[in-house]
Amino acid sequence: RYRHEDLDVDLVAHRVLLAGADVHLTPTEFKLLARLVRQAGQVVTHRQLLADVWGPEHTEQTHYLRLYMAQLRAKLEENPADPRRLLTETGVGYRLAPER
Repeated sequence: RYRHEDLDVDLVAHRVLLAGADVHLTPTEFKLLARLVRQAGQVVTHRQLLADVWGPEHTEQTHYLRLYMAQLRAKLEENPADPRRLLTETGVGYRLAPER
């Protein structure tokens, strides 16, 4: 389980709440978020995310990752253009803000 401010992610129940309201995520969006939750506060490389979510044959297809991160930010960030939870580590990968 992961909690950051008003975001609550329950990996076992497959449930995401934002300010107490259910957030509908596609299966791929949930897999991506779950992968980041498992290493909250740590950078997860583009290659690791692509391999774990889409499979090892997709490790060079970063456009998938950019598209899905944008979708997740649109659903989970107050201001997707200035994210506070789903953080970009330029040229490396992404990091989910540590729990608070």
